[in-house]
Amino acid sequence: MQKFNFPNGLLIVLELGAEWPSWVQAELGVWPAPARRVLVQEQTESSAAFAARVGELLGGAFARSGVIGSAVIACSERLDAVACGARRELARAAADALARGSGGRLILAASDRNEGRSRPALGALARQLGVEWQSAAVDIRLHFAGEPEALSVSPRTGAGARRARAKDNARRVA
Repeated sequence: MQKFNFPNGLLIVLELGAEWPSWVQAELGVWPAPARRVLVQEQTESSAAFAARVGELLGGAFARSGVIGSAVIACSERLDAVACGARRELARAAADALARGSGGRLILAASDRNEGRSRPALGALARQLGVEWQSAAVDIRLHFAGEPEALSVSPRTGAGARRARAKDNARRVA
C-alpha cells in the first residue's frame, strides 16, 4: 500500500448536492498545496454517516500520513437540522486536522442558488467555529460562488481586535 505525504495539503470535502468549488483552481496558485485529497458523500450515504466517515479518515490513517494545510467544505443547500448538524461535525473534524498540524485555513463554500437562505446558517456556523478554533491557528472563512474572495469570520479579541477595528475605521475615513 502506498503511503502518501500531504505537506500543506489541500482537502476538499464535497457534500451530496454541493457545487464543485471551481474557484479553488485559481486559489491553488496562492496556496502551497502540492497534494490534494477529495472526499465525496456517496449518493446512498446519509449526512451523519458521511460526517462520521470523514471524521474517521481525518482522525485515523489519513491523519498519520500527512499534514493538511487547507480544507474546503463544499456545502449543499440543505438547511435541515440533520444536514446542519452533520456539516458542523464535518467542519470540526477538518478544523481538528488543521490544528494538529500548524493550523491553516478552513473554508465553508456554497452556491447561492437558494436566494440567500444559506448565508445566515453558514455565517453562524463559521462564527461558531471561529470562536472554537481561534487559539489553534485555524482561520475560518466563508465563500459563496460568484464572489471574488472568501470572507474571514474568525473573531478577534482583546487589544488586537481594538487596534484592528481602529485601523479599519481609519481606512473608511481616509
